[in-house]
Amino acid sequence: MMNYGVESRGLSSDAGRRQAGAFSAYHMVLLALLITAAAGAAYYLILGETQDAAKDAPERAEPVPITAAPPPPPIAEDNAIATEEEITEASAEPFLPETVTPPLPPLGESDDAVRDALGAIPLGTPGQQYLLTSNIIERSSSALYLMAQGDVPYKLLPIARPKIPFPISDDGLKVTADPAGFSRYDTLSGWLRQIDITAVIESLQWLIPLFREAWSFYGDSSDGFDAAIVNTLDAIVSTPEIDMSEARLIRKEAVWIYEDPAVEALPPLQKQILRMGPDNALIIKAVAGQTRDIWLSSVSSE
Repeated sequence: MMNYGVESRGLSSDAGRRQAGAFSAYHMVLLALLITAAAGAAYYLILGETQDAAKDAPERAEPVPITAAPPPPPIAEDNAIATEEEITEASAEPFLPETVTPPLPPLGESDDAVRDALGAIPLGTPGQQYLLTSNIIERSSSALYLMAQGDVPYKLLPIARPKIPFPISDDGLKVTADPAGFSRYDTLSGWLRQIDITAVIESLQWLIPLFREAWSFYGDSSDGFDAAIVNTLDAIVSTPEIDMSEARLIRKEAVWIYEDPAVEALPPLQKQILRMGPDNALIIKAVAGQTRDIWLSSVSSE
């Protein structure tokens, strides 16, 4: 430990003693809490100069006993040093960087923004193919518009209609749908089941204003987009449970229609779900219900 006290060596004048006293006093302020010896030495120098100013002292000052420095003044509460526990508690809090939402692009230039937002989410081949098209948000709003009317937007969906003709079963007494045809839609239901709906909605949340803008092109208010999503999903969930393998078919011109007027009167969207078969219909309805809940939760948090 360095001793900043003066033992009368190297200071042969009052000016020298004043210089040493000022130097030690400065260090006393900085080191008083950590180095008790240095503080005592500084106090000694200050005391020696005060006595020299009161009487003519010889050129060489006699050493005097070193007394302990007075205790430092108490630290004000506002400047109190944090305890180890307080530091530990503060450091335990995780640092959460502020999330910066990028500015919305114009609707006509939003394709890349949609692709980037969904780039890390596995969407399967159908989803990737859908993202390769242009005007993604406008196409999606158009598909929603048709589905909200109860129609099926075949040309806008990422999965094409089955190439295998709609099979029928004719036992000579009645004509019904052949259950073997239900498997034609296994690919669609399997694809929908593996999509992370929560991740998709969260990733597109900041782009929802653009979907609402595209929806307004149909003459409805932008808020109508939210209602259309809920109403469409409700229509899917509320599709009645009908065993289509028992529903009679009758020929009308070049197409088959259902003999039961109640079944034939169902919206095309619900009839399409029923033609997928009971197993696939359950999957479609479950995904729609999950999507509805997630969507309502995201909208309510805005």
